[in-house]
Amino acid sequence: MPARPHHADWVNKIMSSSFANRRSFGAFSPLSAVAAIWLICVMVLLLLYRNNIMSLTFMDPDDSMRLQQVRDWIAGQGWFDVTQYRVNPPVGGPMHWSRLVDLPIATIILLARPLIGQPVAEILACATVPMVTLGLLCLALFRASRQLMTPYRALLPIVLLVVTPTILIQFLPMRIDHHGWQIVMATIALGGALDPRHGRGGLIAGLAIATWLQISTEALPYAALFGGLFVLRQAIDGRESARLTSFAAMLGGAALTLLLLTHGAGAFRQSQCDALSAVYVWPLAAFALIIVAGSRLPAPGSFLGRMIVPTIGAVTALAICSWIGADCLTAGPFHELTPLAYNQWYMRVMEGRPLWEQGAPMAGIDLLPSLVGIGATLAATMFATDGEAKARWLVTALLLVGATLVSVLVMRAMTVAHVYALPGIAFILIMAFHHVQRFRTAPMRVIFSVLLIMFTPVGLAAVWLSVTEVSDTDTAAQKDHCSTHAVLAPLRALPPSVLFAPLDIGPDILTDTPHSVIGTGHHRNVIGINAVTHAFVSPPDQARADVMAVNGGRGADYLVLCNHMNEVLAYAQVAPKGLAAQLSSGKIPDWLKPVPNKGLLKIYRVTPE
Repeated sequence: MPARPHHADWVNKIMSSSFANRRSFGAFSPLSAVAAIWLICVMVLLLLYRNNIMSLTFMDPDDSMRLQQVRDWIAGQGWFDVTQYRVNPPVGGPMHWSRLVDLPIATIILLARPLIGQPVAEILACATVPMVTLGLLCLALFRASRQLMTPYRALLPIVLLVVTPTILIQFLPMRIDHHGWQIVMATIALGGALDPRHGRGGLIAGLAIATWLQISTEALPYAALFGGLFVLRQAIDGRESARLTSFAAMLGGAALTLLLLTHGAGAFRQSQCDALSAVYVWPLAAFALIIVAGSRLPAPGSFLGRMIVPTIGAVTALAICSWIGADCLTAGPFHELTPLAYNQWYMRVMEGRPLWEQGAPMAGIDLLPSLVGIGATLAATMFATDGEAKARWLVTALLLVGATLVSVLVMRAMTVAHVYALPGIAFILIMAFHHVQRFRTAPMRVIFSVLLIMFTPVGLAAVWLSVTEVSDTDTAAQKDHCSTHAVLAPLRALPPSVLFAPLDIGPDILTDTPHSVIGTGHHRNVIGINAVTHAFVSPPDQARADVMAVNGGRGADYLVLCNHMNEVLAYAQVAPKGLAAQLSSGKIPDWLKPVPNKGLLKIYRVTPE
């Protein structure tokens, strides 16, 4: 009987062999395979969500607001002006969003509108943009995975990607908000960190994170993560200094350029905590200048010597940030909300809350793929026989650990961590599959091959959900979906008016009707959020003053309610004698007159004093 091969020889054979012989694919290149996987996923998604597409039904209020922002821009609102003037009229609701995300949506609408009309062009844009974004994510992940494994082996992370619900949820048809673009930029940055050409890799990572920062300041911890990693790499290996220098230069330069292009020169003097502004861009520019200047000096020969310039740069950047944005470091972007609005609105946005505030099912779905990915990526690091390969896997592991820590603090950040986990999970699945195929009996090979599905992100989520119980309070939180085209139909029969409505349906009212609303769930609209939350939890007699004080003192024309939506249920729970609770139980104050309507939406005309 022949001797078994040594374990290291077996691992080396698996690591070095292709996933399949090139000739078995014929002319079907890896990139063609990526395109095919993406196309199959797109066709399935478009089929599953065809009803939402045709009815222009969005999964999140932010998607509705994004479309309204694009409509207003196309209709003539200024490029630099992102105020939503149908929120809290006549002043308008200030927004902090970037026009970069509006560009692809508006482009498709403008190109298609002459041929099919604006309504159908909007449907086309809202269905197409998330699919294009998903395609870019597939390409970015393939490029990053290709630095870690052979081309055909790098296809497995793409397969895992298109069947991972926690990732796909940000790329569904009609999901036109900025979250998908954030994930794409994070994955492009990962590819830059793994690029064998140091200077090019730093440029790619710097540009991706600068673009991400312009889209959302949620990129700030990742800018620090990548910057810290590149500093450490060049301190260990002087050859990596090119990656750090090009990263810092591109990050600072691109951040300044994008801020100028999207907000104008005045933005360089404005300090806003919730968006790329002077408080963040000047520290980045200072860090870039110090790093680039330091690269012109003779290269130090020791670890500590190579840490001097980056340390000076980091301390300088922090000092400038503290000087310009002291309020951002202390009070944060939500300090103007009243305590009531903070608790009733912000604290209910669970996707922005830390992991320990989530229920057990969501906490497990968030954390398990990341933890398995960390273990798998570290295993790949140990098994790698080449020094460069070990370094790239270790970089992936460190970035994954950092992304996981961010997701513990902010739950919606889990998607970036899950994407970073896919190459390691793919590696360990391939290793396990090869090991299973060495079992002597066919039934055992089949059984254990099927069981490997449990270690994919979707398998981990399914197993976790099967062993955790969802309490009645969790299931009861989802009641009526009150923002659909059909539910909002009665509002379209009213003349254009100012509506006092719950925050969560405000954006859908804007996109589906000609009316204005007092508030939406966007934190810069402090006045509207405070007015809506205070009125719905106040006794009816006190709430009347809030309703009559809006709209420049002219008051709202109508008050709108949907009894069994989450927001209204929360108001009623906090204040059983408040306006929302009273209206939900059928007790209507004399200053509100019901408008006949048989649907879920309750409409009341506000009578003058």
